[in-house]
Amino acid sequence: MDSSVKDKHIILGFIGFTICLISFFITLIVAESFNQDNFVRLIVFLCSNLLGWLFYLSFQTIIFDTYQLYKIKFGKKEAKEIATEAVALQEEEPQNTIEPVTQIAEEASSDVHPIELNIDPKRHEEIRSSYEDEQDKENERRIRMVVEYIHFYMPRIADEETVNHICNEVSNWMNKNNYKPKPIKRRLTQDISNIPLRHFIWNIAERCMYKRYYNGDNRARFVKELFPREFAETDIATIKNFRIDPLKPPIPIDELEDGKLDFHYPNGYLQKE
Repeated sequence: MDSSVKDKHIILGFIGFTICLISFFITLIVAESFNQDNFVRLIVFLCSNLLGWLFYLSFQTIIFDTYQLYKIKFGKKEAKEIATEAVALQEEEPQNTIEPVTQIAEEASSDVHPIELNIDPKRHEEIRSSYEDEQDKENERRIRMVVEYIHFYMPRIADEETVNHICNEVSNWMNKNNYKPKPIKRRLTQDISNIPLRHFIWNIAERCMYKRYYNGDNRARFVKELFPREFAETDIATIKNFRIDPLKPPIPIDELEDGKLDFHYPNGYLQKE
């Protein structure tokens, strides 16, 4: 049972008991005048109970109405006071909060420096120079690698003077992609087709620093001008078929492996440091 209902029953029971007790005493007093007649007792007891309950209900209604009037009258006043206090607090809060925020903003603005959009000329030159140095070193490393490759294969088909000439022209070409090579004037020591020479120039171009500038036309033009006798009867379109018969000796196609630039030499060959 709900506690409020239980309390209500207790109160009503107490009131009922009180009314019955008062009615009992009234019945005894009134019945004394009528020689304790039972009928009189019953009538007096019932009437006393009825009057008691009517008095209680009337009294309860008066008290409840009075309480409601009091609540309405003074409740409005309290609500008005509360509303006034709330408005006052709302008016005070922005003033209290704006000042710290303003102070924080002022402090932050005093600590923040303007963003430098323009790079310092000295720093720009340092970074540019450092990058160019790194690129030059990397290109030198690749040229050194290619020169060793030329030293390994070309002595098989050319004399020393021709090998040195090829190294010099290839080095210039790797430094400048539009370099026009000086043609080889001496004959090769071995009579070969131009297919190994196509392999030779393709293998080197794959290791160049900026490979996008060393396209098929660029490679074909360079090798045709460097070896004019061997490519005299071969046009550029045919030369661009570099990978024809890739295993043809004495210079086969040398593919890059996993992006590594290293050339592949026979087992037992000791590369230069």
